[in-house]
Amino acid sequence: MRAVALLVALVMSAAACSAGDGPTIVTPTTFPDLFGDVSTTSTLPPAEVPDWEPVQLVAVRKEAEACIAGARPEEIVLPDEGPRTVTVESGDTLGKIAERFDTTVAAFMRANSLSDPDRLRVGQVLIVPRERPDEVDGPEGPQIEWEELVCVLDTGVAAHGPDGLPVGASGRIEVVVRWPRIDGPDEAPRVNGRLLGLLQGAVAGFLDDVITAVERNGYACREALDGRCMWLMHEYEVLLSNDDVFSLRNTTRRLLPGAAAESAEVHTETFDLVIGRPFGIDVLFDAEADWVGAVSAEAIRRLEQEPWVDERRHVGAGPDAVNFERFNLTHGGLVLSFAPFTVGGSGSSTVSITIPYRALEGLWATDGPVAPLLEKLD
Repeated sequence: MRAVALLVALVMSAAACSAGDGPTIVTPTTFPDLFGDVSTTSTLPPAEVPDWEPVQLVAVRKEAEACIAGARPEEIVLPDEGPRTVTVESGDTLGKIAERFDTTVAAFMRANSLSDPDRLRVGQVLIVPRERPDEVDGPEGPQIEWEELVCVLDTGVAAHGPDGLPVGASGRIEVVVRWPRIDGPDEAPRVNGRLLGLLQGAVAGFLDDVITAVERNGYACREALDGRCMWLMHEYEVLLSNDDVFSLRNTTRRLLPGAAAESAEVHTETFDLVIGRPFGIDVLFDAEADWVGAVSAEAIRRLEQEPWVDERRHVGAGPDAVNFERFNLTHGGLVLSFAPFTVGGSGSSTVSITIPYRALEGLWATDGPVAPLLEKLD
């Protein structure tokens, strides 16, 4: 498994280093052992199409810019006073009106206290409900709308397989992202703006890396899949959403030029909705308590039960606050995620564990965000 981990990490490093101006220089890349427990190194030549002449993919880069810009949803302007309304016109039915506003008949009936959907009259003013079918409804917290970005960039370059021969298809670059946005009267521009900025930055970096690789080396795949061996996927989960805290986990998966397997990584963000900014794990605990040591001990104990985790957990989850920067809050406990390969082999890239709040009782800050969650457990 270590060989696979080294292979993926090596190819990611090689792709990132391909950007910039200058002549094409194709040399093997030597990558030292990740954890220093052996003296050997692994060498992997960069993936390239035989006899490839470097090109400039100007049109593809313009498509990439359009893709990144497409991540910005249409601005939603809330009315200054009162809810949004619609006036019933001749020929309207509640079903037609609901479809027009991308919601449901049931939602319109709840918002307007209607008992019969067929009893509408021309000129009647109806309140447009704010929820949509794909929103997350709950007893508390802001309204959440899910945005999607799907881009398929055709490079116009023939995709080549691991044997160096064309696979019979044009090479494609794909981006698939699904992310949440706080909507409605509790809209949080700072939170939405940060999430959008992180997303656009990640997509821009990925597209620049892979387009540069294609320009310099052709569309070369170590494992050709129907002309598609370069893709990025972001998948967000909302782990906690209430009036004070918004906690998200993002699992990022990517396949980079020349990689023999996809790579995966978990990123996290937890926001204080009162000020609209993210906060670190240290805010959760009493500054006078040895919370780092306690969290480390609990994490190592729970990691022992996880597959793919090995002795590296004593370093990757050791008593250092930086090890726990990837955290989330939930109603039941603190969720910890770890950087790829820091607690085990290649299968540990997306390992997450949950430490119940009670397991760390006495360490939480009395005025911190965990205190209200503990009260609800009583």
